Amino acid sequence: MKYAYAGLVLVVAVFAYLAYTVAQLPGSDGLPGGPGYISDEVWYVTSARNLLHDFFRSTANSPYFTTTTNCLTNESRIVKEYTKIDAVTVEGGVACYLRRGFPYPDKEGILSYYNLEHPPLAKYVIAAVEAVRDEPLFWRLPSIVLGSLTLVFVFLAARRVAGELYALIAAALMLFDNTFRAMAGIAMLDVYLGFFTALLAYLYLSGRLLGTGAALGLAASVKYSGAFPIFGLAYLLARRGVRNFAAVLLMAVSVFLIVNMPIAGGLGLERWVREILGALSWHTTSRPPGPTASSPLDWLIMQNSFALYINPDIYASGTPAYLIALIYSLYRRDDVSILYLSTYGGYWLVYLAGNHTLYSFYTAHFTPLAHIVLARLFADLSKKT
Repeated sequence: MKYAYAGLVLVVAVFAYLAYTVAQLPGSDGLPGGPGYISDEVWYVTSARNLLHDFFRSTANSPYFTTTTNCLTNESRIVKEYTKIDAVTVEGGVACYLRRGFPYPDKEGILSYYNLEHPPLAKYVIAAVEAVRDEPLFWRLPSIVLGSLTLVFVFLAARRVAGELYALIAAALMLFDNTFRAMAGIAMLDVYLGFFTALLAYLYLSGRLLGTGAALGLAASVKYSGAFPIFGLAYLLARRGVRNFAAVLLMAVSVFLIVNMPIAGGLGLERWVREILGALSWHTTSRPPGPTASSPLDWLIMQNSFALYINPDIYASGTPAYLIALIYSLYRRDDVSILYLSTYGGYWLVYLAGNHTLYSFYTAHFTPLAHIVLARLFADLSKKT
C-alpha cells in the first residue's frame, strides 16, 4: 500500500509541475508588456472580479485601478488604454474608480459582464483568490490544486473497482491527457468540473449517496453540463428504489440553490430565473464562427482540437483513453461505465439539440471517469492472462 501511495504522490507532483508550467505562460491583452490572459480566462477572471465588486461589495487586491479620465490625479500613471471601453487602467492614486484589479482585456461591455450563462461556483473561487492577490498566477492556482486533486480521486475511485496497481496506472495516464493537463494551468471552468465529477464517482462508489448528490450539485454549480451524470445516476439508483435517487436529486438541487443564492439575491429572483432559462437556450444554440469547434465524435479521435495557446502551441487534443473507455463501457456497462456514458452522452444531447459549436476542452469534464473505466479494463484483462 505504501508503494502505491508513494507512486501517487510522485504522479501528482509531476502533474502539478506540468500544470504550473502552463500557468506561468505570459498570456495576452492584460498588462501591456507584461502578463495577461490565457484563452477564455478573459471571460471568467473578469466576471469573477465584477462579481466580487458588485455582488460581494469587495475589491480585488491590486495596485491597478480601471477608471475614467475625470477620476485621474497627479499621482495616476496610465498603464493601459482601451479602444472598446471608455476607461483607462492606472497605477497610483485616483479620485474614484470603476474597478480595482488587474487590467481588463479590451472587450466591449467587459466591466459589467458577469458570465451568467454559467453558474457561479468557480467564479466565486477565482474572486476569492483575486481578493487576496489579483495576478495571473494566483488566478490559476486553484486550477492547479483541483487538477492535482482530481488525480487523487481518480486513484481512490479506481482502487474500489480495480485495486491499487491499476488505480495508480489510471491516475498516471492522466499525465498524458493533453487537455486536462493544460486546463489545470488555466483559470477556466472545466478543470473544476472534472474535479467535482471525480469526487462524485468516488463518493458514489463508496456508497455515500448524500455526498454523491452534493458533488453533483457542486458540479452543476460550475457549469450546467455538470448535471449530465444525473442520467446515469437515475438509471443506477432507480433499481435500488426511488428513495435513493430522490435523496441524491434533492441534495443536488439544495446545493445548487445554496451556491446560487448570492446571485439570485443580487439580481432578484425573477431575473435570475430568466438568466437560467436564457443560458439553457444559449447552450443549445450554435454561436457564430470563431475558434475551432468540434463534435463529441471528434473528441474521441482527437480531431479539430481547440488552440489554448500559440507559441508554445498548446492544443486541447485529448487522449485515446476517451475512445477506449467508451468502447469498454458499452461492453461492460457497470456502474462507472454508466456514469461515463451518461456524462459523455450529455454532450451528444446538446449537439443534437442544435449547438454545434462545442469545443474539445470540454473533455476535461469526463476524462476522470474515462480513466476510472480504464483501470477496470486493465484489471479485467489481467484476470484473463
